[in-house]
Amino acid sequence: MSEWRIDEQKLLAVNTFLQRVDDVIVTNCLTRTAQESKLFPLMPYLYLCFLDAYYRFPDLIRKATAVMTPEDIGHRARVSTTHLTKLSAWGTINFYLNGRALLIRAGLLRAEDNLEDLVTMVDFWQRFSRAYHRNGAHEWTLDANDIAQEHDERVLQVFEADAYECDDALRHAAAKFMAAGTQYSFLVHCESRMGLAANGPYRLDGSKLMHTRDFLNLAECDLPWLDGVAAGVTHNNLTAVVITDGVAIDITDWGTPYTTPEDYQSRIVGFGLYTADFLTDRYTPVGMDSRSELIDTLNAITEELTQATRHLYSRFASMSFDQMVEGGIYSYIHAPAETNHMAGVYDQSDWFFIDDRTRRFWELANEEYGMDAYVEQFGVLMGRQGSSTEYYLHPTSYDVWRRAGGKGDLPLPGRNSVLVPAHILSDHDYPLRVNANGLADAKGHGKIDAKTAKYTIAGTKLTQDEMNGRAREFRSKFTDGWRYFDENTIKWHHGDPEIDAMYRYTQEGSRNLAGRGSSVVRSDVDAARSAAGERPWSEVSLESAPVGGAA
Repeated sequence: MSEWRIDEQKLLAVNTFLQRVDDVIVTNCLTRTAQESKLFPLMPYLYLCFLDAYYRFPDLIRKATAVMTPEDIGHRARVSTTHLTKLSAWGTINFYLNGRALLIRAGLLRAEDNLEDLVTMVDFWQRFSRAYHRNGAHEWTLDANDIAQEHDERVLQVFEADAYECDDALRHAAAKFMAAGTQYSFLVHCESRMGLAANGPYRLDGSKLMHTRDFLNLAECDLPWLDGVAAGVTHNNLTAVVITDGVAIDITDWGTPYTTPEDYQSRIVGFGLYTADFLTDRYTPVGMDSRSELIDTLNAITEELTQATRHLYSRFASMSFDQMVEGGIYSYIHAPAETNHMAGVYDQSDWFFIDDRTRRFWELANEEYGMDAYVEQFGVLMGRQGSSTEYYLHPTSYDVWRRAGGKGDLPLPGRNSVLVPAHILSDHDYPLRVNANGLADAKGHGKIDAKTAKYTIAGTKLTQDEMNGRAREFRSKFTDGWRYFDENTIKWHHGDPEIDAMYRYTQEGSRNLAGRGSSVVRSDVDAARSAAGERPWSEVSLESAPVGGAA
């Protein structure tokens, strides 16, 4: 019998959340693209990473939240590009819950076991997500019809004001950079999306939209296989500002942008480039002093990434099957690592090993079994251990059947989530945590060479101790004095001196908005562009060539 207790209100809230997580993951699995890899054993590492997440995530999250609240972390992730994105946040809760579900289906765990861990993970994710998604006020982008409007107005105004109108040379350089960055990021993260993110779209004028695309962990960073390979990559994180005309854009909870038309590059009319990380609270322009400089910068970065891609293929080619499985697990297990970075408690040794309890499943998790287990759990929802009553219809599976005209057999009565049984409110017979002694109980080893290079952060190279020291010393008014200046506050109090100071701080690096303050509206952005010899976006069309201004 444990001392910790859950009451009925919390139990019902947790179960409601578990079902919503179920709805979101099944919807994305059934309606969005899947991926395969001819290089990496994707299904084995996906299956095994869920188990490792179950054994380790709760204590790694506790390590960060002993220093920072989930809300602190959410605000920090919103104001700057970090590796704590929609996808990595989604992975933090889903990888843990998927591991829980796999162990229950295997008969190795009861639904009520380690209940304090479960509540800790749910509580962290909800509190983080509500702060991170503060502007859109949705926990899931699915609930916003796949719109992910995270950036604050003060940031978007700078992005809009400073983006360069595209001529053929800039459009070509931007398209090449994004293609090279995407290919490289997939390879860096063992053929997964974990290093890519997107936000938006944001309304401009007419049929023009603006969205951002983030490319993360590009240089020597936490991932040990980038030591040496990425020594020539200048920036660890890059954020592209993309303005399109006549392109519909969806952004999912996986942080993946989908465009209609799919081949949208010819419809890019504006572009900008920035860098940021967890030791910054605003965006630094990259190659943004002129259009020609931006073109040269994009071409240079593309070459850096192309060279690093070649070197990385060679490194991965020398790895054994087990090492490649480990690499994939590490790419996914790394999802919440930025919480520890922000808190200044990051320890490389916490993240890059395989828990001994996970290794028990190593021989089982081959390509064939991994694929079958994944499809059963997230696609067709098979199996008695994961099913509900014989009368149950899964909301997403049934909706797919219904929209298909009600043809064929009804979907099986399965569900991905495993709800906490209410009988525990009577006897409270459940263990608290999977690791009674915290991270000390998570033991294991790895087969990939340990990291030796420094970390690329804040425009320099730092040791782990230096990086943690900088993180502990870092202070941002966005999580202190300016924390509560949300869009609804600014709307009615934009003349407040502190709000004006916040806008001016954001505008300091801007070509066209520096010093304009908090009373700026779109007509002011248009006037600033015109004064610089650049057309307002309302005057830009796909047919017209760029004129004047900062060529």
